[in-house]
Amino acid sequence: MDLPDTSSSLWQPEATTRYAPLDGDLDADVVVVGAGITGLTTAVALAEEGRDVVVLEGRVVGAGTSTRTTAKVSALQGLRYRTIIRIHGPAAARGYAAAQLEGLTWMASQVANHGIDCSWEARPAVTYATSDQGRRHVEEEAVAATDAGLDVELADADLPFPTTAAVWLQDQAQLNPAPYLAALADRVDAAPTGRIHESSRVRTIRGHRGFDVVTDSGTVRARHVVVATLLPIVDRGLFFARAEPKSSYLVALRTDGVVPRAMYLSADSPTRSTRTAPDGDSTVLLVGGAGHDTGRGRPTGERYRELTSWAAQHFPVRDVVARWSAHDYVPADHLPFVGQASPLSPGLLVATGFEKWGMTMGTAAGLALAERLSTASSVRTGEWADLFAPGRASLRGLANAARINADVAVRLASDWLDPASDPGPDGAGGRHREGLRPVSEPAAAAPAVSVVCTHLGGVCEWNDGDRTWDCPLHGSRFEADGDVLTGPATRPLRRSSGPEGS
Repeated sequence: MDLPDTSSSLWQPEATTRYAPLDGDLDADVVVVGAGITGLTTAVALAEEGRDVVVLEGRVVGAGTSTRTTAKVSALQGLRYRTIIRIHGPAAARGYAAAQLEGLTWMASQVANHGIDCSWEARPAVTYATSDQGRRHVEEEAVAATDAGLDVELADADLPFPTTAAVWLQDQAQLNPAPYLAALADRVDAAPTGRIHESSRVRTIRGHRGFDVVTDSGTVRARHVVVATLLPIVDRGLFFARAEPKSSYLVALRTDGVVPRAMYLSADSPTRSTRTAPDGDSTVLLVGGAGHDTGRGRPTGERYRELTSWAAQHFPVRDVVARWSAHDYVPADHLPFVGQASPLSPGLLVATGFEKWGMTMGTAAGLALAERLSTASSVRTGEWADLFAPGRASLRGLANAARINADVAVRLASDWLDPASDPGPDGAGGRHREGLRPVSEPAAAAPAVSVVCTHLGGVCEWNDGDRTWDCPLHGSRFEADGDVLTGPATRPLRRSSGPEGS
């Protein structure tokens, strides 16, 4: 079965600019860096209470991970509660569940109260197993989720292949995130004290008590900064050393016949995630999974074919409508980081590490950050917000962080010692040395660039499925020509025979 030639999200197939870039210097009360689910939730809550808010987005509203997920809005998230209880205890699981429900409830209220046309549909969420070990894990998850306060039940999975157990949570939802984010952005822009600037990538943030947020076309001076990028683009807090970058893949499939309407996620490996979505006058099936550590999964194009093949075995697949990848971070202790980045910078707030559940957790994070900066009583998140404090420490988290950073050190050394790699069938993706520096082989559709990540010097791997350069250390991703796609890097890869990009 043929795949589309390019990787493009069903939710946002083309980037459309709606807001002018920053042009000159500004003063603001709060700068929000990143116009995804977290940044826009924070911004709309603050702007509508009268705070002076500027949102800076490196590309366009919603161009990042928020429109490249399955867009499930669910408090049931695979085997999350079993994991959280094992590491942090039952109270943490209850707090995490409360945050997810708060995020879901707030999103539903925005859709209903503001008439947002985003294909919002109530759906049950289901975690299912296909093995005996998976059955035990699902049964444990049912107990853990119940202890966390969720009204789950064990029932048949209702799938067209054998399963051994399934846990269900009713009254969850799915949506098209692009119009939802656009509606939030419109409200920020409509507020008398709200401004959005697209194509305004933040290069650095200076200061500790009062900040200069620097872009190529101007600087915004602010009392507070919310960094709502996928991973913070500031190294304060060392979040790049406390979480692992993960990539996964999705295909949207046109089918002949009926497909299950619930939102499914497998407990067994390899992970398979499914849901339906409207596509014009028809309905398509979304299948996700085939995940790996970002920058360490070559060749990636095979992963789209893997998902398509699996779907064709179980569902009446006719053709592939779209294919795209998602990218997120898994914290060492499996709880997100939301709050003050560092004791030395009390006005610098971050949110990261949603472990692929950014619809609910990203919304909850935005509410928590807005509450922290709020001068009114319109936003209240309860005691769960303290659970995600970035300054926390746990023995399990410290041990996992040590393992993560040991792996990073080994990968950094080995790639610099032997950076050579062969190009793919289209001639792109090869690497060789130019002096001491690893550079890419020139190809018709991909210019020769230094493949040294501009964050901390990792040697980037070619992602043939998406035609990007992906850093295996901390997950920065770059377009084929070297432009930054996602951080923590803020500077492009340099052309192999030219000066550093800016």
